[in-house]
Amino acid sequence: MGCQEKIVIARNKKNKPSRKNSRSGNNRTSLRGHKQVGGRLLPPIVSTKLSEKVQFISWMDDRLPEMLWAALIVASFDRSHALSQFRRILKFIGEHERKDQFHDVTLTGIGNLDATNRCELIGFLTEPPGVSRALSTLLLFEGLPGREDWEKHLSTHETDVALLMGSVGAVLWQQSREAADCRWMRVMAKLIAGRLSINPELETLDLLLNYPATADEDRALSAVRLTEMNLNGLLDPDLAWPKAFWHEAWMSTPCIRSTPQVNHLPLEEAVTRQSISELRERLEIHWQQTHSTTEIDSRHDAVFGVAFYCLRILEEMMGIGIGSSVLGRLGLRTILEARINLQYMLVEDKPDLWKAWREYGAGQAKLNALKFDESIEPPQYIDLESIESIASEDIWSEYRTVNLASWSGLDLRKISERSGLKDTYDQHYSWTSGYAHGMWGAVRESCFQTCVNPLHRLHGHPQRSPLKDTVDDAAILVDEIMQQVDTAYPTFTQRLLMKRPLAV
Repeated sequence: MGCQEKIVIARNKKNKPSRKNSRSGNNRTSLRGHKQVGGRLLPPIVSTKLSEKVQFISWMDDRLPEMLWAALIVASFDRSHALSQFRRILKFIGEHERKDQFHDVTLTGIGNLDATNRCELIGFLTEPPGVSRALSTLLLFEGLPGREDWEKHLSTHETDVALLMGSVGAVLWQQSREAADCRWMRVMAKLIAGRLSINPELETLDLLLNYPATADEDRALSAVRLTEMNLNGLLDPDLAWPKAFWHEAWMSTPCIRSTPQVNHLPLEEAVTRQSISELRERLEIHWQQTHSTTEIDSRHDAVFGVAFYCLRILEEMMGIGIGSSVLGRLGLRTILEARINLQYMLVEDKPDLWKAWREYGAGQAKLNALKFDESIEPPQYIDLESIESIASEDIWSEYRTVNLASWSGLDLRKISERSGLKDTYDQHYSWTSGYAHGMWGAVRESCFQTCVNPLHRLHGHPQRSPLKDTVDDAAILVDEIMQQVDTAYPTFTQRLLMKRPLAV
């Protein structure tokens, strides 16, 4: 940033992206507030033309290490005293004859001052004994900018790793109040030194000058966050210290493993093997009562076949640990897809559609039989006689057409929309599909646990992570499939979870 450059903030309040209250309580743009561009959803800050010129600088990775001295003060005193120390420093800057030289109070900025100014500022920062004791922890880092000058004022105190971890942990989340206090210090130094201009007509200036004394602290915190974030967009930051900080923190401190809590369902609500077995027996009786011919009946076979198949999946999910495993999520996804496909066939209820679903499966059997017969070695789990039989079960496989596209000509999302199950699709499909395809989200959730050492930036370390149980959700879908059986072939009233409302 050139010597005479100044950051100007004159944003119109009308340009704020709309946000709605969410279950998580996170302050972020709603799904509707994103802009769809092709197959991607872009948040407002990314979808604007300005984003092409703006460099996004992470608070945790890049800016937090720069304000570590402020974080140590925040963690060492009650809030009012910590902020009084910040105001003491700001007064020093404001009254200094060379105040424009002290606009950057990051550790890198302090390290870049000429020797006289750097020594003067560090001496003033560390003057109060309590502050000096807190800031001595900076000397844990060999890569600290201007380390020699810091050592002159801090070498009489012991370093404190526990304080370091507590300080970083308090400000790691960029929306924490402690982080906002540190960010306010950085903003105000720019403002007082004359390197930041804010339209006086905006509420932002008043909120900053009177921080945090306001009737609505959330508005003050938001003003600080947005203003501090705007300081970074057009700068070309020197990331040498942030990278050195995180590297030294990683090398000198151990991972700390968390112990996640796993919540179990109350016993009175739990699905049991016995209840599944009883449901299957009742379903077999109902199949017998509604089965009227030995000729091909695509509708009857599809309705009952899907029901029996999903019951088998659920029963297998009841194995020890399966419901709360990766395989449990794969089972849930399969039940979901079967549920949606069956609903679509019932809504349309056309003979050709029931036939298409059946023929698609037989065609896949033929396709695989041909591949294993001609070009590739079948894996051990493949029963060649079984797939050959399925391929030729209804007609000789020589007459069997193989459909290489989807069985219905639609993807599952469109099928869910046409069958009125889009909400159910949205509930389960995307995340469980990540498990089916081995995508990063599933890998991260199941195979890594978050290190709770704040000096490791909440990174994940390899450890089998306990997952929430899927059996209850799968049972709800299975009950909805039983409702589909009842719709197609009344009256079948047996369910696993009688008290749960079902989506029809």
